[in-house]
Amino acid sequence: MPPSSPTFLAIDWNGTVVPIFGCPVYAGAREVLEDLHQAGLPIFVVSCATQGQIERDVERTGLKVDGIFGCGDKGPIFSDLRLQHGVGLVLGDHPADRRGAESAGLPFFQACLDGQIAFPGQKEVFRHWREVPTLLLAGRTAEG
Repeated sequence: MPPSSPTFLAIDWNGTVVPIFGCPVYAGAREVLEDLHQAGLPIFVVSCATQGQIERDVERTGLKVDGIFGCGDKGPIFSDLRLQHGVGLVLGDHPADRRGAESAGLPFFQACLDGQIAFPGQKEVFRHWREVPTLLLAGRTAEG
């Protein structure tokens, strides 16, 4: 990966990878996450769900990740990941995801999937998972 590329990916679960617990993953998410993981990018799920709840749902989907964190405040988890792995990228759909990323000094891209509306002032968004590799590898935002 180019030096400007993130050294890890932290992703929210509900609204970012799946619409809600128990649902299939969003179109393209499985392929993109599997390709990134196979390319050696560490992937971490950070969710406001309980640890057991998020572990069960990630396991249900069969997605391979490097860590799962159920927590109330995502900022400390993102900060710990940054200390351990360098500068990563946070993908999420909720203002708490953005706040946590900002508190850890990490870039944030909002999932605007299935008609989700971008937060006021949020320019870095993706509307389909197939846009994510471009965000990671080229450092560009997905607009439109």
